[in-house]
Amino acid sequence: MFLVIATPLAAGSSEFGGAMAAVNALLLTRCARRDARAPQRTPQQSLAAVFLCVAQRFLVVTLLFAFGLGVFKLEPLALLAGFVAGQLMMVIIGTQQLKK
Repeated sequence: MFLVIATPLAAGSSEFGGAMAAVNALLLTRCARRDARAPQRTPQQSLAAVFLCVAQRFLVVTLLFAFGLGVFKLEPLALLAGFVAGQLMMVIIGTQQLKK
């Protein structure tokens, strides 16, 4: 979309944002699989594992945003739009899988 109405830099920024969303989804999947393999945890241990997963995902996404904006000098609006679109796709796919 950004390639059609903007510049190749905006398109690349949008793609980087989508890739960030994919990395975020992969981290979430990894945490879910790791938690599924540890059924002996107490509620406190499960809560700590969830907190660590959330903190890890937040840190990775923040670093990727900083890297994209600071090092690659990507366009902020396109980067954010790509990230949001990627996150929405993950939510839509996840809700469709739950319906099956």
